[in-house]
Amino acid sequence: MASWKELIKSERLEESLFLLMSISVLLPFYIGSAIILVTTLYLIYRHRIDLGQVIRTQSWLFIFLIYCFVVAIYFRNYIGTAVIAILFLIICLFTFYYRSITHQLFLNHLKIFTWGSIPLALMAFVEYAHYVLTHGYDLLYIFKYHNPQTRAEATFFNPNYYGLYIAMVMVMAIYLFAKSKRSLDRWLSLIAIVLNLVCLILTASRWSIPTCIVGIVLMVFFLKPKIAWLIGFALAGGFLTLFIKPDLLPRFTTLAHAFDDRFAIWYTGWQIFLTSPLIGRGPMAYVTFYYLFADQGKMHAHQLLIDTLANYGLVGIMLLVMAFSHYFRKMMDQLFKAETRLEIGLMVSMLITVLFHGMMDVGIFWIQTGYILLAILAVPFSMIEQLAKE
Repeated sequence: MASWKELIKSERLEESLFLLMSISVLLPFYIGSAIILVTTLYLIYRHRIDLGQVIRTQSWLFIFLIYCFVVAIYFRNYIGTAVIAILFLIICLFTFYYRSITHQLFLNHLKIFTWGSIPLALMAFVEYAHYVLTHGYDLLYIFKYHNPQTRAEATFFNPNYYGLYIAMVMVMAIYLFAKSKRSLDRWLSLIAIVLNLVCLILTASRWSIPTCIVGIVLMVFFLKPKIAWLIGFALAGGFLTLFIKPDLLPRFTTLAHAFDDRFAIWYTGWQIFLTSPLIGRGPMAYVTFYYLFADQGKMHAHQLLIDTLANYGLVGIMLLVMAFSHYFRKMMDQLFKAETRLEIGLMVSMLITVLFHGMMDVGIFWIQTGYILLAILAVPFSMIEQLAKE
C-alpha cells in the first residue's frame, strides 16, 4: 500500500497522466474527451489546495471567464455557460501542465502526436478504400466526383478537423526530423509526412491543403530560409496551375460555391456581432442566435475572428490581449535568439498554421486539435532553452 501511495503522490504520476491524455486525443473523440475530463478532474482534486494560486497566476483569464459568464447569463446563452465551465477546466489543466512539463516530456508528447498519426493515416486510407471498392468505384474516386460521399476523417469529428491535425503533424514531423539524431526517429517522421500527405488529399478539405503548405513553408523557413523560398515559389506555381485546372485536386471545381456558402455564414456571424459589439453574446453565440438572421444554423461562424467577436465582443478581445500579452512578449524575445530558433520556429509555425486555418474554419476549438496546440504552446521558455541545448 505504501508504494501505491508514493506513486500517487509522485510527480511521475502526473507525467504519465499527461502522456495518457496525449495518446487519448488520437482515439475517437468521444473516448478521448472522457479520458481528458476524468484526468482533469483528478488533477484539480489533487491540486485543490493550490487552486487559489492557479487563479492568481492566471488572473486575467479568470476575469475573462467571469466576464463571459455574466454576458452569457444576461443573453440567456445557456450553451455558452456550459462552455465556460469547460474553459475553466482547460485553464486549470494546462496550468498544471505548464508546471510539470520537462524538455524530455515535451519531446515525448511531440512523438505521440506525430508518430501516432501513422496508424490514423492507415486507418483513414483503409476506410476510404473499403468504401470506394465496395461501392463499385476505384481508388481515384475522390478526384472524379465533385461531391464525394466519403472523405478521410480518421478519429476526428469531420474531415476539416482532421485536415487541421494533418497540417499540425507536418510542422511537428519536420521539427522532429531536424531535431532527431537517431535514424529510426527520422524515418518515422518521414513516413508520417508521406502518409499524411496522402490523407490530406483524401480529406478533400479545400482549405486544409493551403494550411498545410503554410505550415511546411514556415517550419522549413526557420530551418533553411533559402529552401523555404524555393518551396514557396514552386507552390505558387502549383497554385497557378490549380487555378487554370482546378480538377487536379478534390472538390476544387466547386470552390466558388463554397465561398458563397462561407460568405453567407460570415455575414450572419458579423450581424450577430453587430447586435452587441462591445460585450458580445457569450461563447457559442452563432449556434445560439443564428435564427435572428438565418434559417440554417451552424456550430460556429467558420471564421476565427468573426466567431471570436460575436462571442466575446471588443471588451472580451481586450481581456484576452491582457491575458496573453506577457506570453507573446517573451516569445518575441526568444524569436531573435539563434540558439532557440528551431524550437521557437515550431511554436510560431504551429500558431500561424492554426490562425491561417481560422480564416475559413474554427477547427481549433475542438478537444483534439486544441489540446495539441496548447501542449506545444503552454510551456515555459526556460524549458524551451533546455530543449534547444539537447
